Amino acid sequence: MEQDIINKKNFFSEWLEKLQQESWQLELLISGLALFGIYESEGLILSLQYYHEVNSVSSIDFHLGTFVALLWASRLIFLVNLLFHIVIRGFWIGAIGLRYVSGDIDFDNLNYSERFTRFYKKKIGSYDEYIEKLEKFSSILFSFTFLLFFMLLSFFAFNLFFVIIINALESFLDLREESSGIPIVFGILYYGMGFIVFIDFLTLGAFKKIEDKLVSGIYLWIYRFFSAISLSFFFRPLLLNFIDNKYTRKLFFLALPYTVMLFTLSGFYSERYDYFPSFDLGDSYQSHISEASINYVNYDDLRREHYMTLEALGKRVSRTKISRASINHYEFDHNNLSLFIEYREDDNDLLDSLGISLDPFRKGGLRHKIMDESHKDEGMAELIKQEVSEIKLINKLLRKDELTQEDSALLKRYGDLDGDLSGVKSSIRSHYAIERNDYMKDKIKLVKSEFLKLAEITIDQEDVKDDLECKFYIHPNMLEKGILCHYNLDTLAYGEHLIRVMKNNRVRRIPFRKIKQNQ
Repeated sequence: MEQDIINKKNFFSEWLEKLQQESWQLELLISGLALFGIYESEGLILSLQYYHEVNSVSSIDFHLGTFVALLWASRLIFLVNLLFHIVIRGFWIGAIGLRYVSGDIDFDNLNYSERFTRFYKKKIGSYDEYIEKLEKFSSILFSFTFLLFFMLLSFFAFNLFFVIIINALESFLDLREESSGIPIVFGILYYGMGFIVFIDFLTLGAFKKIEDKLVSGIYLWIYRFFSAISLSFFFRPLLLNFIDNKYTRKLFFLALPYTVMLFTLSGFYSERYDYFPSFDLGDSYQSHISEASINYVNYDDLRREHYMTLEALGKRVSRTKISRASINHYEFDHNNLSLFIEYREDDNDLLDSLGISLDPFRKGGLRHKIMDESHKDEGMAELIKQEVSEIKLINKLLRKDELTQEDSALLKRYGDLDGDLSGVKSSIRSHYAIERNDYMKDKIKLVKSEFLKLAEITIDQEDVKDDLECKFYIHPNMLEKGILCHYNLDTLAYGEHLIRVMKNNRVRRIPFRKIKQNQ
């Protein structure tokens, strides 16, 4: 039995040795497929980035943004490393092919001086040694690429666990401001211990080398905990095998500088228009720049034209989120101006602070389908409660049950009920169906009205809010939510005009032009 186990181990070791010698073929195949997948992944990452820009809430905004950044980082690392790996592997294959024709390097036949001959023999050695170096570097680069990716993935998993725990506490314990110390204390402990594990990682196990049983015992539990939540146990054998060799250990220490250098180099760009204003939405003076320019992000028609132009050129479309406001055209040869006003997350707090009885349609924050019923419209719930009470009363009358004082008080609403009680039940249902319909209609109207109160809307410095016809709208650009308002331009003169939207102390100035038809 023991001999069988030894034979199996020997067979497996021999198989791995053979596979190791032929691994270059798998490396090239996987690198090629991975590069194709990386190229195609741009659309998926852009979709996730769009979701982050439009739908992410403040509680997860930073972490989701970090995840998107890590995906872009991983894409860049894979793209550069695997492309470089294919080049080196191709060069290695070429070197082997040349060896078949030319054999080893004949330094004496080159007729160089004795100094250069000694120099080349010392630095290059034999041609076989050079091929071996290329082989070793190619294999290490391939494994190093995946090691970098898994380290980035581990960092994200570490942060994701914290987000899940905090949101679970907020959802199930219903944390309020007076108990906000719980997330803070948990965050300090979590990231504090995580920092200790990170230091141990950078120092190649400095804390693991401590012989004190108490210290090593405590750290072992901390280490195992973070190993599980960061998924680092998945790639640890690869990491340990990477750092136990002097040659590969040097590459590990270059991981952080190499990543920084890669992103530093990718950040370079050329600029040739010194005095052209910035169209960057984050610019401090963007509002004034918009007033003096025609930026496609502010106009639905120019935005569509921009996307169609990129698609026609075969380029991937990186959509731009509407920032606060957008109108349907720059030039109008008709009188229908459509203004889209974005609903932003900070509008929730402003609507809550208005001091009116305005129950939200749903509870904000990170949600799950199983939590959807945890928040109900109080007004709608009260109407349903009243309907159920009255139906129960009629059922008691039908069964001739004894009535309570509350039932008797409710019964006075109906007066004489000697007629068909089943017809009364039908009447109650119809009545409350109308009540719920009217309630929701009034609520939608109130929310829309209060939302518009948050904004100041002027055209050429004249308030036009009372002349707007507005409805809730999901914009087709990136499915941004907001209000779409229509304004009739028939009273405006031909020529240049300026629409100004101010909300939450932020201003958007969008110029437009009214022209004659067929001009």
